[in-house]
Amino acid sequence: MESQVFLARVKGHVVATAKDPSTIGHKLLIVEPLKVDYDRAETAGTNNDGAARFGTTGRAIVAMDLIGAGEDQLVLIVQGSSARMAEGLNKVPVDAAVIGIVDEAVVHGSRIE
Repeated sequence: MESQVFLARVKGHVVATAKDPSTIGHKLLIVEPLKVDYDRAETAGTNNDGAARFGTTGRAIVAMDLIGAGEDQLVLIVQGSSARMAEGLNKVPVDAAVIGIVDEAVVHGSRIE
């Protein structure tokens, strides 16, 4: 499986008292991967406002967070072997990690909401 970076919205967190010892002290977040509605940005000047927007996927992924993301924040997620390359995760059994908090995302010159 090819690793990828994608945008997601933090929906909540997980508390697990019984877990692998290497994960103790690491925060687990529930994130929803997002899709971008590109068509809205490409049709600017027609009947809609032309602003791109995020669409939901209905999927939930548990990701390890070492940077302090909070609920409802837009984050960058990496999966697969790339997740274990994040600082402090090289010996942790993890398949998804938060690697950034997004300040702004822009498509076709328009900020995505």
